[in-house]
Amino acid sequence: MNQLINSWKEKWTKQPTLMLITVVIWSIFIGLCIQAGTLLFTFTYSFFKPTVAKDLHEGLNLYPLFLEEVWFYIGIVALILGLAFLKTQLFYTMIRILLKIDLIHPFSMEISRKISTLSYIAFEIGMFLILSNAFAGWLVKRGFDIDRLQTYLSGTFEFLLLSALLFAIAQVFKRGVKIQNENELTV
Repeated sequence: MNQLINSWKEKWTKQPTLMLITVVIWSIFIGLCIQAGTLLFTFTYSFFKPTVAKDLHEGLNLYPLFLEEVWFYIGIVALILGLAFLKTQLFYTMIRILLKIDLIHPFSMEISRKISTLSYIAFEIGMFLILSNAFAGWLVKRGFDIDRLQTYLSGTFEFLLLSALLFAIAQVFKRGVKIQNENELTV
C-alpha cells in the first residue's frame, strides 16, 4: 500500500497534468458506472413492478412498450445496457492507460495495445449505436413512442471517428516503440 501511495505522489509531482486528467476520467467513469447500475437495477425491478418502466433512467419511459411487447422492451433495454457497459469499459481502459503511461518514455507496446483496445471499444460502441438506432427506428415505424431514447442512442459518427483516430494513434505508438528500441540499441 505504501508503494502505491509513493508511486501516486511521484506521478503527481512529475506529471501533474496527466494525473489531473486521470482524476477527471475517474469521475466520468464513476458516473457511467452509476448510470449503468441504475439502468440494470431499474430494468430488473421493472419485471416485478411494471410501472418502474415509466421512468427507467432520467425520464426514459418505456412503459407502453413493456405493456405491448415485453420482448421489444427487453431488446431495446439490453442494447442501452450494452452501450452503457461499453462506455464504462472505454473509460476504464483510458484510466489504465493514464496510470501506466510515463511521459519520459511514453512509447511501450503495452500502451500501444491498450490504445488499440480503446479503438476497438469505440468501434464496438459505434456499431452498437447503429444497431440500436436501427432497432429504435423499426419500433417507431411500428407505432411505439420512444422519443427520450435518442439521448441514449446519439453519437454514432463521433464514436466511429474516435475509433479511427485512436487506431491511427496506436499505429504511431507502435512505430514510436520501434524507434525507441532502435535508439536504445544504438546508444
